[in-house]
Amino acid sequence: MDKNRSLLGLLYGWLNWVLWLVASASRLWISISALIFGKDTTQEWNILGLHGTQLIGVLAILFMIVSTYLSSRGITGIKIMSSIGGWFMIVMNAVFILASLTVLIMNHGQLAQPITGWQSFIISPNKSFQTPITIISFVVYAVFAYGGMETIGDVIDSMKHPEKDFPKGLIIGSLFTIISYVLMIFMTGFSVNYQKNILAANANTGNITYTVYGTLGKAFGTALHLDPNTSLLIGKFFTRAIALSGLMGMTGAFFVLLYSPIKSFIMGSDPRLRLN
Repeated sequence: MDKNRSLLGLLYGWLNWVLWLVASASRLWISISALIFGKDTTQEWNILGLHGTQLIGVLAILFMIVSTYLSSRGITGIKIMSSIGGWFMIVMNAVFILASLTVLIMNHGQLAQPITGWQSFIISPNKSFQTPITIISFVVYAVFAYGGMETIGDVIDSMKHPEKDFPKGLIIGSLFTIISYVLMIFMTGFSVNYQKNILAANANTGNITYTVYGTLGKAFGTALHLDPNTSLLIGKFFTRAIALSGLMGMTGAFFVLLYSPIKSFIMGSDPRLRLN
């Protein structure tokens, strides 16, 4: 009975990651679109009679096939891409903070998303997150920020000093995630107005990051009294920069999540079951 439960737990974990990988493979193409065109144009794509969501689904399947093959070749290249993507993301977080502070200072403290009282900190402008149940459901997003940390444990044997570096990395990563979440959600309101910039742009969970960075870039240029065309170019540059960092980080994470569970299963099994 215990063995059956363990197998069911293992199967559930794998199925959970398969769903995540499929969803991520689809979002990956949004990042590619933002990198090339400066915005999400995936709904306008049309190839061989497939368009929008249909085409993205087929491309996601093809990407999973290719990435599965590449993951079977080893972990070295994956580690390099993940590391570079991580540093890119840190740099973009720093750019977001500095640009947001510049916008706030140049606008003399005026926020794009006004604070009308303490309710502004606990009641979302998004009508889908205004009831107690939906507010609590936001915890899912916070939990997902840590999703994947457990799979890193499967590749710690590639580290020079895993007993020392791994716990330190988890602590630093957790603190960085918490601080970034709280600070950057608040600072988004420095340059982004929910009604004007989010709803009007029909942003969704797949392209919201690029909408926010594009809006920040335009607000940054406007705050520096640059002409509208230059401000728009800065917005596209910000969008492409975050798309590049997100693409590299997501690709690295994608390969790790393909490689590490299988490696853990094989290396953790009875040696008599392994193929020589």
